[in-house]
Amino acid sequence: MRKIVKGPKVTWVDIENPTKEDVQYLKKNFEFHPLVLGELIPLGYRPRMEHHDNYLFMSLYYPFYSKEKKETKSRELDIIVTKRVIITSHYKTIIPLKALFDSCNLYQESRKSYMSKGTGYLLFFILSGFWKTCQTKLIQIDKKMDEIEKEIFKGKEKEMVREISYIKTDIINFWRIIEPQGEILNSLAVEGEKFFGKEMSPYFADILGAYSQAWNSLKTFKETILALEDTNQSLLSTKINEIIKILTVFSVILLPLTLLASLWGMNLVLPFSESSAGFWIIIGIMAALIGMMFIFFKKKGWL
Repeated sequence: MRKIVKGPKVTWVDIENPTKEDVQYLKKNFEFHPLVLGELIPLGYRPRMEHHDNYLFMSLYYPFYSKEKKETKSRELDIIVTKRVIITSHYKTIIPLKALFDSCNLYQESRKSYMSKGTGYLLFFILSGFWKTCQTKLIQIDKKMDEIEKEIFKGKEKEMVREISYIKTDIINFWRIIEPQGEILNSLAVEGEKFFGKEMSPYFADILGAYSQAWNSLKTFKETILALEDTNQSLLSTKINEIIKILTVFSVILLPLTLLASLWGMNLVLPFSESSAGFWIIIGIMAALIGMMFIFFKKKGWL
């Protein structure tokens, strides 16, 4: 589906789920290289940045969180920028891009704000929204890690094993999506200045700064979740060891009692077997053994 918004100085063509007809439209109306148009269909798997004579071409990947699968996946965004036209192509909805496009499409004031200074400025607003949304997603990851930390020290180590796995997977996927894009944004800072002029240099530097902030946050989260996993595993192991220790102590205490019960259960003449108080004498011996073993374990610090 192809949608077009015309502003004072910029025309924005947004293509969702690009088809051969959309590629033919671009081929007919613009002088883009066939290899560039070939990148729009099918989906790509790596970010890239190309500076041609009359336009810039970029492939970026937007991290999208799936609540159902509890993991982050990538959504491709292809951008072609000329001096007067900016073309965005994607297969799935990219929320910050859609929000900006709808705002420009519906409100004249937004068209004036975002589309009256040239394609370089509109590109800045697109990428700025892109990375601001990434920061919001990282804040959510940070909040989840805080919740996990609190739950760990509330004694819910077992329940947190699965939650930690989900967060680790989310961070790894996020890492794989945004890490390769640093080189692309560095290229944009250089090539963008050449293409749009020096006045755009601070804007592209701002985008690079937003990326660096997201990247640094992600590295911190990776170290934090690994530390939380180690802590959770240590507490879980300690709890399991305590349970095993208690069960072992009970087993050791019951062992001599079982031996006594077995001996006096034999069909032989044994001490106290013919006494009317024999049963209670044996019970007293067992109780004394339990008491002595309990005192012994207590002195050893095993209880």
